[in-house]
Amino acid sequence: MIIFSERLNGMYRDVRTAIVERNKDVIQELAEKQLAGGADVMDLNVGPAKGDAVEHFVWLARTVREVTDKPLSLDSAKADLLMQVVPRVKEALPDTKLVINSCTAAPRYMEKLLPVAVSCDAAIIGLTMDQDGVPGNVEKRVECGATFIMTALEHGIPIDDIYIDPIVLPVNAAFKQQQFVIEAIRELAIVHDPPPKFIIGLSNVSQKCLMNRLLNRTFLVMCLTAGLSAAIVDAADEELISAMISAEVLLGKELYSDDYIKAWRMQRGLPSEAEPVEV
Repeated sequence: MIIFSERLNGMYRDVRTAIVERNKDVIQELAEKQLAGGADVMDLNVGPAKGDAVEHFVWLARTVREVTDKPLSLDSAKADLLMQVVPRVKEALPDTKLVINSCTAAPRYMEKLLPVAVSCDAAIIGLTMDQDGVPGNVEKRVECGATFIMTALEHGIPIDDIYIDPIVLPVNAAFKQQQFVIEAIRELAIVHDPPPKFIIGLSNVSQKCLMNRLLNRTFLVMCLTAGLSAAIVDAADEELISAMISAEVLLGKELYSDDYIKAWRMQRGLPSEAEPVEV
């Protein structure tokens, strides 16, 4: 599974403060902990930080790029902001692979962001929603996902650069929606051969829930059995990553050994044990 780090997000107070104050040490220390946990892509979101969001994104991308050459995912719900940010970051870091996170299947959003992905050779995450909002069933999720896949392919984006996000909602507020996410992944996997990648924002499932870490681990494993390719997670959550590795071993995606977690980390050139995560 491709691990997108969720921790470099301005929704976290320490990250937001560091962005505004241009404190590289805080950002780079967080990035290094995520990398030590196994992060493959660094998801960057400036959140509600005061000031120029475009300049914040460029600074954040440059700061993270100083400690890793991993791909950078530029994360915002504002299409107009991403239209400005992605080319600026690509210009500043031309050798860095970028991911646009994210674009809905609404025509006006795709018209704005798909050409940006093409011009910047960026991967893109498509949400299974359109101008009518988040679907309340499997069928609409599949319809939106299929529309996004076909439109992205028509624009010339290779299937390997297309991610589909079936939109995870909190279990305490949207009962049964989690089952719809899993089924949407299964059904969208047959829309195109080979299929796109599938990604979720994992922590959404447990937002404002007790035992949130347990819910996250359990739902991640359930989604992996349906064909999940990637997830935006806290890579420093060692128990979560261990559950992911265990699921991939049982699904035949990783070879079993008596110390398979250590073996997985060694294959990636990571420390034998992840940095401890604060609870």
